[in-house]
This record gives sequence, structure tokens and C-alpha cells, in this order.
Amino acid sequence: MNKYLIFFAALYLLSLTSACENDGKKTKNHDVFSDTGKVSVDRPDTERLQGNPILLYITTEHAVLRESPDINAPETGRRVKGDSLLFSNKISSFNTEIKLEGIHFNEPWLRVITEGNKMSWIYGGCINFSASEHIKLREKVLDQRAITFFGPSLAQQISIYQKETKSIATLPGFRSLLTRAKTLQDSLGIKMNALLQLHTGEEIPDFFWLNELMDGMLVHYVSEQGRYYLFRDLKFWQNISLKTLEDEDDAFMELMLSAYSSDSIEYIYYSWQLPVDDSTTCSLLGSNLHTEVLNKMSLAIDSNSYFKAEIDELRQALVNDLSICKHYWLPLQAIEEELALIIDRNYVFLDKYNWIAIKSHRQLLLENESNSIKVNLFEGES
Repeated sequence: MNKYLIFFAALYLLSLTSACENDGKKTKNHDVFSDTGKVSVDRPDTERLQGNPILLYITTEHAVLRESPDINAPETGRRVKGDSLLFSNKISSFNTEIKLEGIHFNEPWLRVITEGNKMSWIYGGCINFSASEHIKLREKVLDQRAITFFGPSLAQQISIYQKETKSIATLPGFRSLLTRAKTLQDSLGIKMNALLQLHTGEEIPDFFWLNELMDGMLVHYVSEQGRYYLFRDLKFWQNISLKTLEDEDDAFMELMLSAYSSDSIEYIYYSWQLPVDDSTTCSLLGSNLHTEVLNKMSLAIDSNSYFKAEIDELRQALVNDLSICKHYWLPLQAIEEELALIIDRNYVFLDKYNWIAIKSHRQLLLENESNSIKVNLFEGES
């Protein structure tokens, strides 16, 4: 059934006033619904939300559908991660505390349409959805989830951030938003990974619902480190910078995009780094990526130092790659050609200590084998 048929079918079902039938099968609770806290015994009141029916996506490994919004209600079916259900715009007027996959939730129940045009209820902690398509549902579920997971203070910061992303029109405003984003990156990262440490199951807890509350930020799980991160979507930030009249933020975003040129998403590796395995990261010196970043950096350094901290961090990372790296992806000739070009251009924002380190490493590269520096790993040579 295509999305238009689903939509009109949903509107028709929402106009019905009679209750739908179900099999009434009584089964034991699935083990994801363990360690429960507050549980309603009597059927609670429910409320209808305004908005178009939308799809809900299962985010837990297993999810139980029930006859009514109650942990003790008969089971009507089950779904697995990635399945979708159509929300019928009806939600419980109360929250239930339930532990799912090692994480405590405190969320409402949502009524959904299942096979045979029957109605069932699913716990809010099991789902995610497009928050922009149903604002009222976001307020009831995702905004409340942010409070439960991260506390009222951080949840409020998320809300402020979201509003500011839609109203920035000046360079100082852009700088302020960038600072707020960095604070949220660090704070939410700490919270997510603290919750991750409490998890004992094989599957990791899902925090990707946070993407729906954080425009311009993307949740990413780095399996090599076993950690969650929030990374910036740099194209989104570039679009914000273009709304201001000043040029400094535009030049800064061009620099950031050159530092993460592969897909415009900030990551733990820069564009000039290539992770080969868990213990080896190669430099891509010789591909002119270093030169491109240095050229953009020379344009991004402004007299007011709006982005000094970020540029200094990027500069140091680049200098480190140019001066202490032990593994190179390309042949020595290509490496030497780009390194000679960089030295010849004598970038003024690199201090004398940077240049000493870079030129000293160049001498080591000339005798790479005796200095345990591996080159041309693309061909498997050293």
C-alpha cells in the first residue's frame, strides 16, 4: 500500500467511533518490559492529539503491542526493530515508568493501527518518529524523554538551541549558537555514554531519537570506541552562516567543510586521515588535502578572532599530522611534493615551533625506513 492510501485509510479509521476487535490473548510480559515502576491497573483516560497520522518506527529489539495502555493488558502482537506502525493520534494521558534494554523510560502509550484495521497500544519508549511532522506528539514523547534521560536543565538547553537555530541573523548570534552547540555536544555525550555503561545487553541502547530534537546535529555510535557522539552537520551550519551579513562565519564554515570534506559531517577523523584498522591511522599527505585546509585557514582567520579556539584546534591537529605521523597512504614522492609546497608557501599563522616540527619531520621522511616511517601503504609497501 503506498503512502497516500495509508494516509486516507488512516483518516477513515480515525472517523470511526466504535471500538475495534482484538484477539484478547493473555501472555506474559516480554522481558524488555522488566523492572517496572509505576504501573496502572485500571484503564486510564486517554486524549486525542491534533495532527496528521504519521509512521512510528520501532527502535527497541522487540516491542509488545497491547489491548489497552497498560503493562498488564493482554498482548495483541509484537514488532521488531525497524518495523513501522501508523499512529492513530490517540495517546494515554499519563506516563508509565518502564525499563527498556537497561534504560529507564517514563513515557505515555500511543494507539496504533495494525493488521485488519485493529487498534493496539504501544509504549512510547519503543518508538521514534519525524518530530517535525507531529509537533504535539514530539512535546508528549520526545521532549519528555529528553527530561527523563538528561534532566530538566539540559532538556531546556536543547529547547533553547532548537529555537535559536531558526532565528540567527548576525555573526555574534552565530558565534553564540556555535558555543551552545559545543556545550550540548559535550554534555549530552557524557550523559549518553554514562547510560550506555549501565546497559548489559548485546544490543546498544538507541539514542538516535535525539536527532529529531537537535537540528544540525547527528548522533553517531563509533563502534571502534564503543561510544556515542554528537557531530555537527556542517552543511546545515553553512546555511545558517549564509543568513548573516558578515563574511567571517562564511569563511569559517568553508574551512570546516574542507576539514571534513568526505560527507560534510564532523567526525573523529579529519579529511586528511584514513583509519586502516583499530590501531593504525594513515596520513593522506600527498593528496593536497592538507594544502586545501591550510589555504582555507588563511582566509578564515579574522581580526576579531570570533573562531580562534576552533581554528587553533584545527591548526594543531594539522600540524601534528605533518610533524609526527608514522603511517602514510601515498608514495614518498607525492608526500614530499606536497610537503615542499606547504613549506614554500610559509603560512604566517604557523608559528616558528610549528615550522621546526614540520621541517624536522621532513628530514626523517627522507630516510623513512630507518626512522620506522611507513609510506605507500596503499600498495602495501613501506
